Amino acid sequence: MPIPVFTTPLGRLTERLGSTLLTLEAGKHQATRAVSTVVLYDPLDPPDIPRDAIVLAVAVASDRDLADLVQAASDAGAAALIVREPLTVGREVAEVAEEGNVSVFSLVRGASWVQVATLLSGALNLGPEGPEYGGDSARDLFTLANSLSTLLGAPVTIEDRSSRVVAFSADQVGTDEPRRLTILGLQVPEMYSAYQRTQGIFPVIYGSERPIFLAEPAPGTMPRVAMRIQAGDEVLGSIWAVTPEPFDAEREQVMVEAAQLVALAILRARVSADAAQRVAESLGSQLLDGGSEAFEAAQQLGFETSPACVLVLGPLVDDDEIRTVSDTQRAAAALRMHLRSVYPRAVAVPIGGLVHAVVPLRAADERTLTAVQQHATEFVGRLDTSTEFCAGIGGVVADVRDLSASRRDAEATLRVLRARPHEERRVARSAEVQVEALMLRIGDSLAADGIELGGPLVALRAYDAGHETEFVATLRAWLEHFGNVTAAAREVHVHKNTFRYRLERVEAIADIDLGDPDTRFGLLLQLRLDACSRPA
Repeated sequence: MPIPVFTTPLGRLTERLGSTLLTLEAGKHQATRAVSTVVLYDPLDPPDIPRDAIVLAVAVASDRDLADLVQAASDAGAAALIVREPLTVGREVAEVAEEGNVSVFSLVRGASWVQVATLLSGALNLGPEGPEYGGDSARDLFTLANSLSTLLGAPVTIEDRSSRVVAFSADQVGTDEPRRLTILGLQVPEMYSAYQRTQGIFPVIYGSERPIFLAEPAPGTMPRVAMRIQAGDEVLGSIWAVTPEPFDAEREQVMVEAAQLVALAILRARVSADAAQRVAESLGSQLLDGGSEAFEAAQQLGFETSPACVLVLGPLVDDDEIRTVSDTQRAAAALRMHLRSVYPRAVAVPIGGLVHAVVPLRAADERTLTAVQQHATEFVGRLDTSTEFCAGIGGVVADVRDLSASRRDAEATLRVLRARPHEERRVARSAEVQVEALMLRIGDSLAADGIELGGPLVALRAYDAGHETEFVATLRAWLEHFGNVTAAAREVHVHKNTFRYRLERVEAIADIDLGDPDTRFGLLLQLRLDACSRPA
């Protein structure tokens, strides 16, 4: 079946970020140029640049690298390139951009590449998951913000009840530093929103049917007019306009009517997101199950011939069910954004309290899988939730029909990490923890068959429990240190002569010969199985 290609005019995308973030430095302002995807470019791991793409020049740090990238973008037929200030867009770059029809924009310092990629991807309908990242409903909100800004003669932001920015007008000239930080982070800085909460500003805004003028909504800020966004009995957020004085009656009415339109757009975006999520979950489940249905799902997503792997993200410890569920939902949304900025066709869906992601790759090799692990490690390390997360990565499969095997390996890897919450490792590939995963599978098999391990360890544990001794710990230290008495004694904090005496007692109590290699292997295996069934 044919794969649909969705495009959005370049002008609409750049309007979404506005002059606050972007400045055209070279090339033409191609407002009607069709854009199909967003690509993050790292010179150390250069991706393929599709035709009609917007290229984000991540990690491009020299003028020479910039010139080479503009040439590469031109050769590939890319639509635009975004580079972070203060790189110089010189004459050579300008000439190549002009000849190759590549618009080169500079990104203001302090802006996050991930945020920019998310905003741009949100304005693109990249297949079944497109609406979830904004789609037409989100574009409506940005269009409304721009229209309202023009009517009010004031820069505008639309925020949800958590002071996260849903949309903003392109023209933010004349605003203050808090507004600039709000736009860059897509979130009102905590110091300002916390002040507004403690001063009871939000109940005043949410309780009024008319706009509220705030001479100083927080220390060091310019005056603002705020208007609640409400649908029925539910308050959805608020609209904020920077203005030196209260609005007259006419502009107040404009803001009241705009709030009603914004409420409808937010509700429409919510419905679109729900529908898109259902489609994404259906396709994601098909991919993860493998077989012919996985191939059909991959066809719809445009990567049926690509190698791929499965990444599974989950909470390290389930200590608070309600909080964990909420944080996992947030982590799922954040993982989608993070992956889509690097792997545009990636799919991430929550299944069974975990987040499963299918990541299409350019090649089925070690270097590519290492890159996935690096991205996952960065994501887990930067994830801002009260619940700590970890991630397991399955092996790369050359055929998407085999994705169920990668899923199995990824889930097994995650289980190993969750069984060791006190270790520092939070992301691992299946090849790195094969032995630990095998121990868990053996333990599962024994439990399923109702088999309880007996033998010498049972006798030693019983003796330790009855006499307050530490013979099991002594045996484990000796085995794990390959019979090195000095190192093993140091681990259990006793003198080596005392340790030797304990070993003799172990042999006598358990009736074993530690000189026998089969005995040592059996004991170490049983200790490993026991450790797997008793998380550290």
